Amino acid sequence: MHSNIRLIMGFMFMYSLLVGYLRSACWKDPTSVFFQNGRAHAAPYSTHRIQQAIQYADLAGTIKRAKSNRTTTSPELCIGIPSVRRDGISYLKSTLGSLQHGLSAKERESIHFVVFLAHIDQKSHPDYDQSWLIAMADRLPSYSDDSERFTLAEFMERDKTHGTKSKFDYSIAMEECMRTGAPYILLVEDDVVFLDGWRHRTMQALDQASTKSWKMGHIDFLYLRLFYYEGLLGWNAESWPIYLGWSVVIVTAVLSLFILPRCYIPATRLYLTYYVFLLILLVFTPLLLVLFFAAGGNCVLPQPPGVHLMPKHVCCGQGLVFPAATVSNELLPLFRNNRWSEVPTDSFIEDYADETGMLRWALTPVVMQHVGGRSSHGVFRGYGKMTPSRIWNFGFEWNDADSLVEEHLRVNDKMV
Repeated sequence: MHSNIRLIMGFMFMYSLLVGYLRSACWKDPTSVFFQNGRAHAAPYSTHRIQQAIQYADLAGTIKRAKSNRTTTSPELCIGIPSVRRDGISYLKSTLGSLQHGLSAKERESIHFVVFLAHIDQKSHPDYDQSWLIAMADRLPSYSDDSERFTLAEFMERDKTHGTKSKFDYSIAMEECMRTGAPYILLVEDDVVFLDGWRHRTMQALDQASTKSWKMGHIDFLYLRLFYYEGLLGWNAESWPIYLGWSVVIVTAVLSLFILPRCYIPATRLYLTYYVFLLILLVFTPLLLVLFFAAGGNCVLPQPPGVHLMPKHVCCGQGLVFPAATVSNELLPLFRNNRWSEVPTDSFIEDYADETGMLRWALTPVVMQHVGGRSSHGVFRGYGKMTPSRIWNFGFEWNDADSLVEEHLRVNDKMV
């Protein structure tokens, strides 16, 4: 009996150590019971990056940048940013500033920026005619550039159907980028922040996505995702058969570890009593399984670094890179043929991917953060002063600014 008490006490001690370790390791996993909301929503890197971005944008507004000399060559990447007025706040300056701050002259020349203020009267947008915007954007289209666009936009603004107009604006940004001849098009929401060195990581990831797609027998892919929310990637109810199956495997393994020694090593029967067997099988093992799932899916089974498929449990469309061929052959016809659909843009794209089986890649770690606490259609979705968005990537905030600068400089040195 004393040995059994010692076994129970030993297990309780080990279990408390495990709980303590998981409390320290899993606090930023929103799917974990050890998640610490206030601590995880701190924004050390985003705050730093926003300050850099705004300072850079303000400086850019005072300097007249020479227009691109690009004539025969196309940019490597076109970035489209549809932007609409938000009540009491605008994130566009920090978004655009974070995209450009830290870029070398060669990197900047390889990117074409299209910023679309999506209003019939663009003067109603708080950033209209700002010197920093004029200096940093390569193209500032408007609805009035095309009579058909203008007529449709007038009707949609009167109709005030957010899903319909947002897709229309998204398609205009895609069309403008298609005209540049860039092989890839990045569509970005106007309330995000990019880390220093986002460009070289993104271009490397696109090469990997293309190679992996070819190996899987696909000519191209639908998109590369640069941002995702970990809260959707934990334990999902529809995967319960998988979780149950692995739990049964573990219980079977424990059962085997008890029975086999008793059968083939008689001396173990003195220690592996039936009381110990029941204790391990019915108490210790279930408690360890409960702790495993309580720790959270992102903590115990994190996404591996690099480019990987992410066809499910994702949100939203903050930053997606599309191959130009996919935009031309798939997405633009899709948007035009379903112009009056009220399905939100991100869901619209995901539904199409589900129907066609097109590949959806994601980059880990992400290279951008979603900081918009107020949506473009007036919905408040924030937590507080330093935690502006519920759609948040918790890993992003633990980037080290100095390490990213050093990495970016090393890459730029190799480009020279």
